[in-house]
Amino acid sequence: MDKMILNLIHRPEMVPEYAEKITGRGKAEDIGRKSLLTESLDIFKTQQRLAHENGLKTTIQMTYSSLFNEEAVRLAKEHHKQYGDEIALTLLGLPCKEFREKYKTKDFCIWMFSLEDKKTIVRDVFEKFHECFGFYPESTGSYFMDAELINYIKETYPTVKCAVATCWEEGPKAYHTCNNSWYTFLDGGPWAPWIPSKANSHAPAANAAEDSGIVAIPHLSRDLIACYDGNGSNFGTHPQNVLRGMIYRDGEYPYLYNLIDQFRYQAKFNNGYSYNMMFVGPGWMNKMGRWEAPYELLYKAYSDGCAYYGQLKKEGKLADMTMSEFADYYRMKKIIQSRSVRFGGISSMAAKNRCFGTVTPICAPASIWMRAEQWLT
Repeated sequence: MDKMILNLIHRPEMVPEYAEKITGRGKAEDIGRKSLLTESLDIFKTQQRLAHENGLKTTIQMTYSSLFNEEAVRLAKEHHKQYGDEIALTLLGLPCKEFREKYKTKDFCIWMFSLEDKKTIVRDVFEKFHECFGFYPESTGSYFMDAELINYIKETYPTVKCAVATCWEEGPKAYHTCNNSWYTFLDGGPWAPWIPSKANSHAPAANAAEDSGIVAIPHLSRDLIACYDGNGSNFGTHPQNVLRGMIYRDGEYPYLYNLIDQFRYQAKFNNGYSYNMMFVGPGWMNKMGRWEAPYELLYKAYSDGCAYYGQLKKEGKLADMTMSEFADYYRMKKIIQSRSVRFGGISSMAAKNRCFGTVTPICAPASIWMRAEQWLT
């Protein structure tokens, strides 16, 4: 399959990071302010529209705050039914009125809480999701998910098979919040999808016993060479990262397309497999502008990014998947098939697992095998 895999992720973050400080200049903090909530949802709608206009499906990562918004819940249900978007759940977007009143804190980084508090928050958020949708999510995420958090989620909510588990600099030093320097090239998390170990979420599982049960993906696809001696946040297939890095001129950014193509090129070295993701939070498309760029340019960059991915899909060079679909595909891609016998509702296979490097018998529901065969053809 010489098609690049794309995960396009959106989140209706009703109180976007950065947005309150920008839209509320000169005013007392009010994260429940109606104008902030309205603008945030409008940005989410815009992102969804641009993706769907270009024939792309998305993974909608519902935030805790959005679960209290009837319109956000309704939109997720409608887009799941109409476009095949996945309804997932993120542990970002915790800082809302309901969270602060319940937990008496302004902290919102899930990895900074104690294990007991993590468990309480996870149960709260996941059960609220179930109350809204009638099922538990198959995908979740945060800027950083440590092993104890992943293990607890998988044990308590086994439907979860995929997670955004790292975001470059949010590596081991995330426990010290953020380092003042940018030389965290070796301190951040993995740069490509992986199966985390139960002992350390940043360590790929060495064997089946270490498999945490999920496929993890990074928050962004980065330019590895550019990140070596500079701020990697400025170099990613996140259009607003490119604007933040001032890598554009006269409203054009050929670097963005070149970087996406760099990831496509990886298929030549990975048996036809290449991966990319785009995950722009609504705070990055604020009507007041961001990173010295006006809203018009922020909008144009995101629109152009979706259009480029959409064109690649039309040309048969890209396959858009939801996070849960990608998790199934990734595990199948890691298996070298040597012998397969299909019977009834089960496919039984003796294979060598590339991720684990061991020969193990693999059994999977026929539905997963059928999905994998469809993607691989």
